[in-house]
Amino acid sequence: MNVRSTGKRLLLDALPPAMAAYLRKERVSWSKQYRRNRQSLAAAISSRSFTKALTSKVEENTVVWESFSGNGALCNPEALFRTMIAAADYSDYRHIWVLNDAAWESPFRSEFSTHPRVSFVRHRSRDYFTALETSQYLVNNATFPPEFIKRPEQTYLNAWHGTPLKKMGYDIENGADGARNVLRNFMSADYLLSQNSFMTETMYLGAYKLNNVFRGAIIEEGYPRTDKMIGPGAGDRARAVLRDRGISTHGKKVICYAPTWRGGSFYNPQSDAGRLKATVMAPRSALEDEGWIVLLKAHQVIVDQLVDDPELADFLVPNDVPANDVLAITDILVSDYSSIFIDFLGTGRPVLFHLPDAGKYAAERGTYLRPDELPGPVSESIDELLEQATRLAEDEMDLSSAFSEEAARFSELAAQLTPRDDGGASARVLDVVFRGRESEGRVIRGFEDGRRTLVLYLGGLITNGITSSVLNLLNRIDPEEVDVTALFYRSGQRDRLDNAALIPSHVRQVIREQGSLQLPLLGSMQEFDASPVGDLAAADRDTALWSWEWRRLFGHARFDAAVDFSGYSSYWARIMAHAEADRKAVWLHNDLEADAMREVDGARPHFNNLTGVFKLYHDYDALVSVSPDLREINAESLSRYAEPERFISARNVIDVERVRNGAGRSTETRPHTVSIDARTLADAVAEIGRHYSFDELISEASRQALVGGLLGEQKGKTFVTVGRLSPEKNQARLLRAFAEVSAEEPDARLVIIGDGPLSGELKELAVSLGVAGSVEFTGRLQNPYAVMSGCDCFVLSSDYEGQPIVILEARVLGLPIVTTRFGSAASAMDGSGGLIVDCDETALAEGMKKFLAGEITPTAFDPDVYNAEVIGEFEAAVFAMGPSEGEKGKESADSMAG
Repeated sequence: MNVRSTGKRLLLDALPPAMAAYLRKERVSWSKQYRRNRQSLAAAISSRSFTKALTSKVEENTVVWESFSGNGALCNPEALFRTMIAAADYSDYRHIWVLNDAAWESPFRSEFSTHPRVSFVRHRSRDYFTALETSQYLVNNATFPPEFIKRPEQTYLNAWHGTPLKKMGYDIENGADGARNVLRNFMSADYLLSQNSFMTETMYLGAYKLNNVFRGAIIEEGYPRTDKMIGPGAGDRARAVLRDRGISTHGKKVICYAPTWRGGSFYNPQSDAGRLKATVMAPRSALEDEGWIVLLKAHQVIVDQLVDDPELADFLVPNDVPANDVLAITDILVSDYSSIFIDFLGTGRPVLFHLPDAGKYAAERGTYLRPDELPGPVSESIDELLEQATRLAEDEMDLSSAFSEEAARFSELAAQLTPRDDGGASARVLDVVFRGRESEGRVIRGFEDGRRTLVLYLGGLITNGITSSVLNLLNRIDPEEVDVTALFYRSGQRDRLDNAALIPSHVRQVIREQGSLQLPLLGSMQEFDASPVGDLAAADRDTALWSWEWRRLFGHARFDAAVDFSGYSSYWARIMAHAEADRKAVWLHNDLEADAMREVDGARPHFNNLTGVFKLYHDYDALVSVSPDLREINAESLSRYAEPERFISARNVIDVERVRNGAGRSTETRPHTVSIDARTLADAVAEIGRHYSFDELISEASRQALVGGLLGEQKGKTFVTVGRLSPEKNQARLLRAFAEVSAEEPDARLVIIGDGPLSGELKELAVSLGVAGSVEFTGRLQNPYAVMSGCDCFVLSSDYEGQPIVILEARVLGLPIVTTRFGSAASAMDGSGGLIVDCDETALAEGMKKFLAGEITPTAFDPDVYNAEVIGEFEAAVFAMGPSEGEKGKESADSMAG
């Protein structure tokens, strides 16, 4: 039997029609797609199972419980479950617990294995996803996986696992990627559980930017997991469980060391076993004869690194024992940056903070409280920790006697951070979520702050004009007026990561990961792209599928406006067409009909995608070209896809600071002139360092080296052009024109900045024309402005452009400009004093000669006024705030024609 062909047949038979149709396309490698989608036949089939679950009936009075991705029945979910299962008025509810392989044989599962209303599923199994999509109630203390789609009939309580001390979400430098699935879960939740107002403001609304996009409620009724620490019998269960595991605490006082994990990723924590062991052993050796026992409660993501160490067997608390059970029997807690200490404040018993890496941790991760703000003594060495623990033990754990200053902070923070941890939190939270009794508790709704809300799909974030334009735009939109969410897909490619890092910090980022619907979505897109124009049935087909994908990404979030800023992908245009937004706009960056028909090596690379996008125009309120001239071109050539009034324009923003700084012309005036007449080099370096940062020095040195290397000593004038080396830019025309110029002015030079598919061909052309010695191909430059500013005249030879932003950048630099006459050239050149010529090499050569003859003189250009006008155009286009500036008429540019 041919296993490969049999696997293919089974896969195709198992998949929904749209998926199978996609994989049957001759030009699609089924095996490649097969590998990409979970690397296994079983996982591909589960895609259909997932789709089936989404369309199945939601089972009423069924609850899915999950803690830490199935690492056990722990934290707030475990506390809520035990309260609920014991209450007679919840006896009609069925419970499904999620456990991973490591927790499958846990005592908790044994405890409830025969209970008629409790069942178990393995994390990420097919039964897991079915339960996740068909249960009425969902409770998690962390996150459900990226595939999860919360259905409208479901109620989702995210009972997050602690008030944070360490920084979270966007408060971490470059934290957007790590926050991607957390943000997605929060936007999907109906309720978020908060221990206190500090957590609400600092974590939910601050670190995860939930203002305006979270449409549920935040419950500030205390933490259910703290209930077991309060009242008669608190700790009895923990002592019994520990005794059964060989750890006796009977008649002893307990010091519990409970640190957080270390490392750059929650999913790949740093191994820290040696340090943890050393920290526990010192007080254990010193105090065990005084009737103390020292326990180690390791964070659940690192406990697997410790369980097999025989030296830890006598004091390592098993992972399935909830941390708060252990806190109930703890007399002194030793912690670091873990939120566990906040739960412990409610007991009134003392906390010691052992921070051997305080400076490093603060620099790498950051914390919301400084060491001197913590409610207990801080130690950096084990000797310090031992001395503090001994003092507390001798003073009968009286913090105020041993450490009076820390005791005052303890009382203040306990009142602030544990105001409702009184033993009744579980019952109150259940009343809100399952009984709808919001008026009886502290339940907060309404997180709109008055700003308009906007979501933009940024495109693929490869280095090109669209990416530059959208990054410039994000930097110019006023965050005080508009709440911006950027949508893009997750990629490990270096240039995409570099560009994503340039997204302003105030912008919320929704970073898409592939879900279980990927194959159905691709199949649906293929069918739609192949359908005839005007096929309304094709346009409406699979609407639910694309709506699910939107809901997977954004949960309950709604926006005033949604923008597809790319406009080149039918896949993303369809996602954005299903956005929950009052107004939708798609950007048209070029003469798109011409772009669709453009051939490269005998193929039309954009034809299928753009044709699919065109057929979605009826779903958008505004079709926004990037110049008034381009609007007219697109309105005429694409008239069969949308009414004329939908075609409007909004020009692109210029990043003025980047252009000026890149050219070495900062708008800031330096307050100091640095003298380099010091007697020693060290003195000179020190003097420079007082006024310039190291990065500024490196940047300026690199700029000068680049300009000097490319331009050096010049006798003649230097022309420069910037752009992708691709057919529509037609640098071949420029090379032929330059050859004519060079024949008359042999000292003239040409610098071509950019890279692309025609690079080799253009270099060969320069050789064949005999101008290779006068032409410099730089490739793509991170900072083209350093070179541009050292040249004498900017030249553009394109056949068509959307809005040639590079012309505007040349105007910022004060360069004379010669350009070919494409559709949007006139509006970009308006008032520049430059020259527009016909699209042939002779006319272009004549224009370049006119510059050499001194006939082209640039006029003043105020880019700040320009940008203010452009932002007005953008807001008019996306928020329908009156006529776009681009629609108020155009002034004639005939005077610039040559």
